[in-house]
Amino acid sequence: MDAAEPTPEAWRAVLAALVNPRLRRTLAEIIVEADPELSAPERRDARRILMQSGLLTPAQQLDEPGLRSMLKQGRIEKEGVDRWLRADGRIDHWPKSAEDRLELLTWIAERLMGTEEVLAEKPFTQKLFAFTTDPNTLRRALVDAGLVVRNADGTDYRRAAR
Repeated sequence: MDAAEPTPEAWRAVLAALVNPRLRRTLAEIIVEADPELSAPERRDARRILMQSGLLTPAQQLDEPGLRSMLKQGRIEKEGVDRWLRADGRIDHWPKSAEDRLELLTWIAERLMGTEEVLAEKPFTQKLFAFTTDPNTLRRALVDAGLVVRNADGTDYRRAAR
């Protein structure tokens, strides 16, 4: 099986695995099995490099607090609608507050269609897939928020005048 291409956030999973004692033991077992013949100079050099990297303390212990700190420092605080979106621009989770939901829905409505554009139900629903795997819920939320208006029979949709 081919290895997957690492994502820009892959380092987080590595650090998270290293601070988990069970995963760390399993990794150590795999590593020792793979190369049990390290010479003393090779082992000293490896330990020095591991200390410089921040994985080991001077006492040759895993620097778990340091790793946890690195994980926290690496967190990127998202702003605006990015707080609720995945990297691909799709909804990751719904905001809890009504004000935040309206902010997200307004952002989507502005990208969904022009102010004069009118779409039939099927093409409108297809466009919603760019933002979610559940276009029906998103469509309902946009209409309920008054950001999108539909005909009484639900056949045509357009952005509401604001």
